[in-house]
Amino acid sequence: MKILVAGAAGAIGNKLVKELADGGHQVTGLVHSEDKVARVRDAGGVPVVADITDKSTLREPVSNADVVVFAAGSGGKAVGEVDRDGAINLVDAAQDAGVGRFVMLSSMAAGEPDRGPDELRDYLVAKGAADDYLRASSLRHVIVRPTSLTDDGGTGKVRIAATDKLPSGEIARSDVAATLAACTTDDAPENLTFELIAGEEPIVSAVSSLAD
Repeated sequence: MKILVAGAAGAIGNKLVKELADGGHQVTGLVHSEDKVARVRDAGGVPVVADITDKSTLREPVSNADVVVFAAGSGGKAVGEVDRDGAINLVDAAQDAGVGRFVMLSSMAAGEPDRGPDELRDYLVAKGAADDYLRASSLRHVIVRPTSLTDDGGTGKVRIAATDKLPSGEIARSDVAATLAACTTDDAPENLTFELIAGEEPIVSAVSSLAD
């Protein structure tokens, strides 16, 4: 498949690019500056410089995609511009282009800031708004809401819940990337939001079980 990843040089997005490229997909990686290009290329993707806060720069790269993944992040700065408005711009571009599937990297407690720490309140509000916008669109979608992230080695095993609130905990970024990759496939669940923490079930079977 032809898959576009926004945030392709980021801590999760870059791992996702490599995961997808290693799986035989054609991956376009959106980055916001030229100094990120080599990182995407080294992971096996085709880098494209674009600004997700400017919808006009998204039309061409999105037009050829079967699947779009939003894995960009503001890093705590300008969360409204990137984590909310940037995600909304990408949803609009994907919808206009007739993209088949949209996968959103969100966050546990998105839209529920009282569940998270005070310092993440604005971020969680922004992520919740972006998630709501995607759910209201016509796109087939999956919204992935992981708990706190670590750079530990991944285990390839997770715990997923689409209807219950999971306890806070930790999960390796590599396992989040693998979960996002599993959500891009044709037989993955759709029109679903789920929370994600480290667990005991292999990622592919955990994601597949949500489609049953």
